Amino acid sequence: MRETRGANTLQPTNEDTCGPYFPIYFGDDSLEDLTRVHPGVVAGPAGQHIILQGRVLDRHGSLANGVVMEFWQANAKGIYRTPATEGHADIDPWFHGYGRLRSRGGDYAFRTILPGPPPGRAPNITVTLFSDGINRIVTQMFFAGHPANDGDPLLRELDAEDRARLMARRDGTAEDGAEIYRFDIVMAGDNETPFFDDLES
Repeated sequence: MRETRGANTLQPTNEDTCGPYFPIYFGDDSLEDLTRVHPGVVAGPAGQHIILQGRVLDRHGSLANGVVMEFWQANAKGIYRTPATEGHADIDPWFHGYGRLRSRGGDYAFRTILPGPPPGRAPNITVTLFSDGINRIVTQMFFAGHPANDGDPLLRELDAEDRARLMARRDGTAEDGAEIYRFDIVMAGDNETPFFDDLES
């Protein structure tokens, strides 16, 4: 029987799967935009809308060939939605703080709100990455120029170069008024973004 070459037209997927899964459908577009609840719902979370955008780069400085990104953050008043904060007076009923997106080419744009400072911390967003050959790496990004950065216990443990690699920087304003922040992530090699094994995601 003659062999047929090139018959498989499916794109290869990442080597690693993600988990544990947040109990929301993986392909839910609403996880890429935490400023809206669902189509047709007028209500939305409190706080300044922001767009976090950038690139995920490999050790050679090239765009990552497929990456899944998960985001976890506090609301505008610095409160995380967890079982421990159920019933907290400052929980935002329209904001759950979890986002996920997949970038095929390494570029990403994630719309959310500017987090408030959690107790004892500077405002930050935890970012978890899954990609080819990478089981799971976790970092936290902060906002350049925020006065709480100097007192953040994680940032105080880093030297100036590593602190700078964790800073998202203002990069303009979108037409709808959302502030744009740029944050590139280098997974390995020169200028590698600091990653932390003990961060929850």
